[in-house]
Amino acid sequence: TPQPGPDPSSPSQPPTATRFGQFGGQFAPELQMDILLSLPSIFHHTLTVDDSFWTDFADCPLARPSPLHLARNLTQLAGGGANIWLKREDLNAFASAQTRTIVGQVLFAQRLHKSEIIMECGFAGHALVCATMCARLNLQCTIVMGAADLAAQPDAVAKVKQLGAQVLTAGTGVAAGGGTLRAAMNSALQYSLSRLDSAYHILSGTVGPHPMPTITRTFQALLGEEIKAHMGPDALVSAVGSGAAALGMFAPFIDDPAVRLVGVEPADAAPLTHGSLGVMYGCRTLMLQDEDGQILPSRSIAPDLNFPCAGPELAHWKDIDRLETVTASSEEAVRGLRLLCEQEGIVPGLATGHAVLETIRLARELGPGRNVVLLVSG
Repeated sequence: TPQPGPDPSSPSQPPTATRFGQFGGQFAPELQMDILLSLPSIFHHTLTVDDSFWTDFADCPLARPSPLHLARNLTQLAGGGANIWLKREDLNAFASAQTRTIVGQVLFAQRLHKSEIIMECGFAGHALVCATMCARLNLQCTIVMGAADLAAQPDAVAKVKQLGAQVLTAGTGVAAGGGTLRAAMNSALQYSLSRLDSAYHILSGTVGPHPMPTITRTFQALLGEEIKAHMGPDALVSAVGSGAAALGMFAPFIDDPAVRLVGVEPADAAPLTHGSLGVMYGCRTLMLQDEDGQILPSRSIAPDLNFPCAGPELAHWKDIDRLETVTASSEEAVRGLRLLCEQEGIVPGLATGHAVLETIRLARELGPGRNVVLLVSG
C-alpha cells in the first residue's frame, strides 16, 4: 500500500499553469483573488516542506486505504469476460469516497490558521467525515446541504449535528438549485465570501477556481495510487457527478493510454456527455445550459451525481478523448445496485449503481485475462 507523501518527482517550485487545456482558470470575485493567487505556493510548501503534514495525514484513521478485491460472481456473470475488481470506497469512514480530500484539506486549513471549515455536500457521509475531522482538531464546522438532500438523510444529518457541526439548509427553488447539491454549493459560496479571513471552503467535487481542483486531485489521487500498487488494470469505471472520486481513481493512470478510463453519468445530469463550454463555480468547464447560457436543471436519484457541471480536469480529459463517458438511466442504476447486492452481498450507494451494468458490458468486451476495476462508494 502506498504511503501518502510528496511525490519525489514533483518540481521544487509550485506549478504555474492555471488551466487544463481550455478548461479551468480563475473566475472569482476580486476580494478572493489575493487568497487564490497565494494558495499554490503555500500548498506546495505545505506538502513538500512541512514534514508533519503527511505524518498527520497518515495518522488519521479516517484516511485509511480501501480494499480492492475480485468480484467473483460479477465476473462469472460477465460470461468469460475480464476479471471485475471492486475498489471498496464504501468501506471508508461513513462510506465516503471523498475522505482523502476532506482530511487533507482540513489539515491544510489548520496550517493556514483558519478557525472554520465550510463544506457543501449532497451525500451526508461526506459531512460526517468533515464534522469528525473538525471535532478532532477543535475547528468550527459548517455544513451546507440542499433541502431535498437534507430531508432524505435525517439520521446522518442528526449525527453531523451531534459532532458539533452547524448545518445550513439551501433553498428549494429552481433558480436556487432545487434543494440539491447545486443549491448547497451556491449557498456555501455566498456564506464563505463573508468569512474569507477566518474560514476555509472545501468545494464539493472538482470544480472551483485554480488551484482548488488541483488541491482536490492531489489528495484524491491517492485512491488511484492504491489501485496501481496492487495491480495493472486494463480499465477503470466510476460513476461521475461532482467528480472527486472519479478524478482520484483516474489521475494516476492518465498518462498510460493502455488503461481505459470510463465515467458513467446519470442520463439527466450528464455535463461531460451532453454539456457545452461555459463558466460556472469559478472555472471554465462543460456544463448543462441552454442557448442563452442559463443553467439547465439536472436530475438524478443519487445526490452526489445531481450536478450540472463537470470538473475542469475531467472536462479536459473528455475533450482530448482520454476519458470515455456513457450515461445510465435511473432504472439502470437501480438494476445495477440490485445486481451488486444479490451477486456480491454489497449494498452500495445509488451512485455506484449507475456504473455496474457498464462494468459488466466492458468486461465482456475486454475478454478473459483482462482486469477492470469498478469504484464502489456508499
